[in-house]
Amino acid sequence: MLLKTARWLFSGVSFAAAALVLLSPWTVASPFSGPLFLWVTRFLDLLFGGSGATMFTGVGTLTVVLPLIGSGVLVAPFLGLQLLVNDERHSSHCNGVALGIFLVAVAEMLTFILTKRVSWDPWQMLELVAVVVFGLLLIRSGITIMRISQPSFASARLVGWLMLSIGVCFSSFVLIPLGIPGSVVLYFVLGITFLPLPRLSQ
Repeated sequence: MLLKTARWLFSGVSFAAAALVLLSPWTVASPFSGPLFLWVTRFLDLLFGGSGATMFTGVGTLTVVLPLIGSGVLVAPFLGLQLLVNDERHSSHCNGVALGIFLVAVAEMLTFILTKRVSWDPWQMLELVAVVVFGLLLIRSGITIMRISQPSFASARLVGWLMLSIGVCFSSFVLIPLGIPGSVVLYFVLGITFLPLPRLSQ
């Protein structure tokens, strides 16, 4: 089980991650800001027949690094969750979700640096693939945690259901705007889960 100090740390990081995801439409520090931008400039334009928008040009070093820093914040709660669950199979799935977030951040970074055109190019497609992969990994992890017969924390079923639902949103790409607030709720629930609350006497 996690030490009390570690649980406070993971709880604080989870709440910070919730705030970071909430700010995705306004800051590139969130790994989900790039996919959200693609959704607005590609899916909505395709749906309503728009002409598209120019991708980021002339980005600075800080803009490139920020998604990677943000991914570290978003990854930490899942690394803490695998220690809290203490289940070998679910631990590997949590590592997969963490890797998925990192891949989205790297794809967003490459899109910032290398995309110069309005039309779809390989780097934007790479970012789209990374988002879909992340969603599928989240679905797998959510299903696994809901199948644990004796969960080690009270909100396990809720966390699993949230992961599954959010994974569906990201893997579909079309529902990314729903996945963003869903992720905020997930990180908030994780923040509460990590809190070292006293156990009720039986």
